[in-house]
Amino acid sequence: MLSAGLSASFSGSLYSVAAAQVGPSQGVNFGQALINSSCTVTTNDGSIGVRTNRNLITSDTTEGGNFSGTLTAASISAVSNLTTTGFVKVDNPTLTGTTAATTSQVKLGTGTWGSSGQVNLGADGSMSSTPLHVRFSTTNNNNRFANGTYTASATVSCYDGP
Repeated sequence: MLSAGLSASFSGSLYSVAAAQVGPSQGVNFGQALINSSCTVTTNDGSIGVRTNRNLITSDTTEGGNFSGTLTAASISAVSNLTTTGFVKVDNPTLTGTTAATTSQVKLGTGTWGSSGQVNLGADGSMSSTPLHVRFSTTNNNNRFANGTYTASATVSCYDGP
């Protein structure tokens, strides 16, 4: 027998207990969460060379002809908290040197040459190491780059797509 106004009945494996609340209820609050998109791009520099007839400066060894200098792709990778809506974009490259380039292009991964390049991030928000090439030609100086020192650069950015 139970006392204090509580009752219990057992019928096989089922039972019920009547209970009364004692004291007031209390609310529980949780602190705010600040959510920010994040993306870390890692780059490794490449190097450029000039075709011996001086009409092309590139980092891509698959270009035809003989080259002076060491042609090496740059590489980029990314880690983020984004999904496949995120992407890495490479802007039009720039060439600094004696003769101005009239055409500037990039090739990202196995993509095609263009004024910019873009690769979507994977489902885990990352992009594994991807080769990046640059290519420059000129119609100045009789379609030839003049003697001098040339350097190339490109800006790589990560975006959270729609």
